[in-house]
Amino acid sequence: MRGESEPVPAFFEAAFHRAEPDIQSIRARLPSFPSPPLRVQRVGQLDADLLDQELADLLAEPVKAALRNVSPTLDKRRHDEIYLFLRLILYKFSIFDRSASYGAMLQNLKYRNEWAHRAHLQSTAVDAPLSRIQLALYPLITIIAPYAFSKAQAHMTEHHFDRAPTESPAFALFSLSEQLQRVWHMASLLNFGLFLWNGKYRTITDRLLGMRLTYANRALHRNVSFEFLNRQLVWNAFTEFLLFLLPLIRPQRIWRRIARWPTHPWVLRTLYDTLPTPLSRRLGLQLDEHTHAVRLARRSPRTPTIGKYWYLPDECCALCFQRLERAAGVEVDAVVPPPMPRHMTSTVAIPTADPLHPRRGLVARRQGREREGDDTLVDNKLVVDRAAERALKLAERRAARQAASARPAAVTEKPSLYGTSPNGIAYMDALLVTPYQALPCASQGHTCRYCYYCIADKLLDDAMADELQDTGGWPCLRCGEPIWGAERVVESATA
Repeated sequence: MRGESEPVPAFFEAAFHRAEPDIQSIRARLPSFPSPPLRVQRVGQLDADLLDQELADLLAEPVKAALRNVSPTLDKRRHDEIYLFLRLILYKFSIFDRSASYGAMLQNLKYRNEWAHRAHLQSTAVDAPLSRIQLALYPLITIIAPYAFSKAQAHMTEHHFDRAPTESPAFALFSLSEQLQRVWHMASLLNFGLFLWNGKYRTITDRLLGMRLTYANRALHRNVSFEFLNRQLVWNAFTEFLLFLLPLIRPQRIWRRIARWPTHPWVLRTLYDTLPTPLSRRLGLQLDEHTHAVRLARRSPRTPTIGKYWYLPDECCALCFQRLERAAGVEVDAVVPPPMPRHMTSTVAIPTADPLHPRRGLVARRQGREREGDDTLVDNKLVVDRAAERALKLAERRAARQAASARPAAVTEKPSLYGTSPNGIAYMDALLVTPYQALPCASQGHTCRYCYYCIADKLLDDAMADELQDTGGWPCLRCGEPIWGAERVVESATA
């Protein structure tokens, strides 16, 4: 009976009692076990720095625009002070209050006191906050010290410390600043290499102060949407393809090929009624007034007429002269009248911008009224006579211009090569270089010569094939004949 009342020991109690001292020892040594290393993506830390810089630039623009209203050069003179003020404000409302900059917040990052996580406590559930010393020294090193150093360098550059004698304190101070700048750059490069190796401290300041960027929410997965990037890549490839394809497409050539096809009348009527009037005219759609049918106006071969620059000396290139007129802004579409005869002179008054000049402005009007008298009025009949006389003179000039343009170039005396055109362009500036005579102008007795580069560029143009099919060639600027070729001018040798 006594044996039945005693509890039967469990089968593992003996093993538990033997292992209990070892279990207690392991529990005592748990805090000293190294935790797994904390790994933070390096690209996120670098992107956070870029976002902070972009935010500072974005906030600086409206401040500069407001300061320009006060003084046009105030934003340039106070550029460093503007960024100092903005960065201090951003630091107060970001790192000082939330232990993370705005760029770090967007990347799910925050600063922690890494000095409190040195002894095998990297991957802990709770991160140690930044200390007061770290919060006070961080803006001093990253914001105030660079501003003071840049101002000191600007002062030394302005007062030419680098040109001072070698033994002077000014030159020693300048050399010391240069050496400090080199040492800082070398240390930054070394720190960046260490950052790429272990990913702990992004800058030298973070390493000196023990401030490390870690994940603010470690349960949050870094899911980046590449939809916008894919869309940008697609549109970029599409635009590059269009930039490659559009120069190869000739709309005028395509329309001319279509115009040669037999087209049904109702198609042309639909296009004429649907398209705007300027576009339909440009496409050559015309409405016949008698039959009220729409047809395509095909270009007919050009009839030989006088060219635009028929009066130029034979030693000048008409294409070069046209290019000079376009550069000077005096090009006209009409045929230029012949140059003014030598016996005709014109007086040109020198313009003046002075409003008190006796020949213009209010002074001239006042003197005119004083000469005519205050009580004299212009008769209406006199005004009508002057208008009729002015209209008659304009009609005579127009008729003379048309008659001059209709005269053949062969019977008109051409100006000298050393003269100047009515538009003020010297004929010597358009002198022929490697002259080529146009065909068929040369076979018809015309002396139409152009520079080799000018005529080759015009005849080898992509639209020249269509011009040859439609009009027979490019219209000559001298005789008006359609040019389809050119040949080298061979001067005959004289003994």
